[in-house]
Amino acid sequence: MRSLDAILKARDLTAVLGRDVPVRVVDISVTGCRLESNRRFDTGTTAALTVTVDAVKYSDDIRVMRCHRLDGASGLYDVGVEFLWTTVPREESLRRVLPKLKPETLRDVRLEAIRRM
Repeated sequence: MRSLDAILKARDLTAVLGRDVPVRVVDISVTGCRLESNRRFDTGTTAALTVTVDAVKYSDDIRVMRCHRLDGASGLYDVGVEFLWTTVPREESLRRVLPKLKPETLRDVRLEAIRRM
């Protein structure tokens, strides 16, 4: 319990508020992707983009580069994101599966643990 007290009393304590947001992948490339969401995101927001392909989850860290409301769409936003190189691509990295991606194979796409840097 003493170590927890020390952490909570630290002056440089940082916390992250996370949430899962379902999104639709519209386009994807080696540098990033275009998403549709019913939520607006601030430019600079970072998150983990997780995609399920053939029952396997792939994930990479991303940063929102732009977000604007789609004309004529009820409450949808066009979100442009770039992949971040926060780690070396792992076996479950979304970038490793990119050549195999087809829109019909994408399932359960979501932004996870959205946080502001």
